[in-house]
Amino acid sequence: MVTTGIRKSGALKLFAVLTGACASLLSAALPSAANPQLVVDVSSLKVYEQQEIYQKWYPASLTKLMTAYTTFRALKSGQLTLETPVVMSKNAAGEPPSKMFYKPGQAVTLDSALKMLLIKSANDIAVAIGETVSGSEPAFVNQMNAEAKRIGMTSSHFINPNGLPGAGQYTTARDLAVLAITIKREFPAIRRLFRL
Repeated sequence: MVTTGIRKSGALKLFAVLTGACASLLSAALPSAANPQLVVDVSSLKVYEQQEIYQKWYPASLTKLMTAYTTFRALKSGQLTLETPVVMSKNAAGEPPSKMFYKPGQAVTLDSALKMLLIKSANDIAVAIGETVSGSEPAFVNQMNAEAKRIGMTSSHFINPNGLPGAGQYTTARDLAVLAITIKREFPAIRRLFRL
């Protein structure tokens, strides 16, 4: 089952529990007050509960799930491997915390970078991954938006790979459920990263 919820403050929280043989994708406590939320079974897609699932909100660090998904697609296509070096650019190093504080020119493997992205929610790493996947941050953002559209995220738009504030960055509880389900279905082997 995937549950997505959104706090009224505008920051998003995603709680995804994939039942049966499924594993936890990402967990965060849902707020107790009534807010936009969606509870759906991953296998059957049966919706158990929904409220304001099309209300647009700022995605904050959940943007990094779209960054990860776009990167997983590049890995699957053979464009990259988990050993591909992710080199910190001046642009990426200039992102505000939360970050890993690598200096421009330092490199880590894509495998390590994905772990830092998903565990630490590192803004500098998100940009460095995007630059590695697509050659530049703007090109990666275009790729993120194309992937979102392709999988049916009809009410989402991204302006950066890390979720830092900016006009034009938004999503919905419904679209986050689509993303969580798509990651689970397309990349079952990747759940090891989310288990960390």
